[in-house]
Amino acid sequence: MAAGQGEAARSGVAALWGDARPLGGLLACAASFGAGFLVRYQFVEPEAMGAACERGNPWWCPLRTGFIMFTEWNGFGWLALALAVAAIVTLATGKRGGARWIAFLGLIVAGFGMILYNNTMSVPAAILALICLIRAR
Repeated sequence: MAAGQGEAARSGVAALWGDARPLGGLLACAASFGAGFLVRYQFVEPEAMGAACERGNPWWCPLRTGFIMFTEWNGFGWLALALAVAAIVTLATGKRGGARWIAFLGLIVAGFGMILYNNTMSVPAAILALICLIRAR
């Protein structure tokens, strides 16, 4: 069996991205960063949203308050870091496919965290998840 035939038999993330899997992870991280940008500037920061919660109690105010509390406690950063470490541990046990998916998820959460006030933990998590994706090739 030639070396190229083994590559064709891959499935899932590997079949989708091939050797460019780390690039796919970076694109997923960038897309979630963009989504987080919209959430930050359309849902969290506008004064009108806060004023609406003070005047009345729209259905979305508890959701907004919980989201703000989650970001204040660095929730996205911790979650991204936990996923990155889980991906590395999964890779160390020899489960490359599972490690790839966990690393992808970690990069997505890290992208949210980078724009939503959780840079301290999200950036190292993104680096660890990206390293895991590179090692899992």
